[in-house]
Amino acid sequence: MTSSPPVLLPSRPSLLDGLAHAALARACAAFRQSGSGESGLPPVLVDATLGNGHDAAFLLTCAPPGSLVLGVDIQPQAVRAATARLEAARQARPDCRVQIFCRAHQELPQIWAGLPPEERQRPLLGGIFNLGWLPGGDRACLTRADTTLAALDFLLERLMPQGCLSVHCYTGNDGGPEEESAVLRR
Repeated sequence: MTSSPPVLLPSRPSLLDGLAHAALARACAAFRQSGSGESGLPPVLVDATLGNGHDAAFLLTCAPPGSLVLGVDIQPQAVRAATARLEAARQARPDCRVQIFCRAHQELPQIWAGLPPEERQRPLLGGIFNLGWLPGGDRACLTRADTTLAALDFLLERLMPQGCLSVHCYTGNDGGPEEESAVLRR
């Protein structure tokens, strides 16, 4: 008897990813309907834990025209994977820009400060965090409550009215329950 090759199902976002993406898509749609927000500038969207680039690619698909999508991850492996995934998404959205940084998410204030002045004036429309470790990566390289709160606080200070931040806390890793508790308290 010959065995047939395994059937690989297409990857689907989890229910939580779907809910987060729907909330971010609504914020992007509201921004487009309002005619570009108070500043008149296209917005910034941030993937603060870039990982394999799935969320950044999603942000790029729903971003209003002219948007800037920032992706941040401390792991070079994540930056390489995300860069490859975002190539096709960039071709579908030539009206938007993507900048990827191989840095820790708590460095968002320094990353923001390093943007050209006209980019720093853009409104922050949305952001996403998937906390824990890089899927398929080193499970010893984890997000931590203190660094996550620093990044989250920075983005919350800049979030425009009707903007959206999505934070997914995974509690099955060392420090995960503490990180979730700190995020919920914030």
